[in-house]
Amino acid sequence: MKLNHETSNVVAFIQHLHRELERSGHSSYIAPTDHQDVWLGADVLASDGRSFSLIEFKDEQGDARTEGDKPRRRQLCRLLLGWSDVHASCHLIGWRSIQGGSIEFPVRSYGTYVCTPAIIKLPQADITFSSPISIQCDTVREFAQALVSQKVGVDFQDFRKYVRWLLSLDDDTDDKGGSDDANDVELLMCCVVDGELYTMEFANLAELKLWIDNAPDPSPRRTPGM
Repeated sequence: MKLNHETSNVVAFIQHLHRELERSGHSSYIAPTDHQDVWLGADVLASDGRSFSLIEFKDEQGDARTEGDKPRRRQLCRLLLGWSDVHASCHLIGWRSIQGGSIEFPVRSYGTYVCTPAIIKLPQADITFSSPISIQCDTVREFAQALVSQKVGVDFQDFRKYVRWLLSLDDDTDDKGGSDDANDVELLMCCVVDGELYTMEFANLAELKLWIDNAPDPSPRRTPGM
């Protein structure tokens, strides 16, 4: 049976994005969401310190159809009215694309790609997502450039509001996380500074933003906390 290499793809994407942001002289703040992807609908938080984004990863493009099997994702597509532009800017989906002997990670706006009857398995009338914003980055370098030019992502205040809204969604399942009133996320990042590895834990997004605001510019390299 063919293995699903989604986790390996996440690691490769994070490493590549770190490299591209550092190459262009920008800070990189990137962390896996760990098991919180169940509620966030995203495996990675990525930011350059100004623009914040969430990215859901799939092993292959065709695996996006599995989003239609998740009650929370169907609920998301039903309730995006009023959030569509923020969502389209900062909530993304990506997958591995093999190009010759190398791989790339195309990234698209989640709502544009997933909130369709064919994938989310809802009638068009039930889908409230509608936005003129549609992110289409075919390479990690394009994604990094779009992030630092603020064509991808939203500012911290809008991002935190959107994340809290995501966590508030109810799906009539038993898998609601550790707390019914949770309205924030915990993150773990590892920092390599002068050859030493340091673990940074953030109990919520506000702690992460405080650290970002006080970090040197550009920041020390962030490596995935997994």
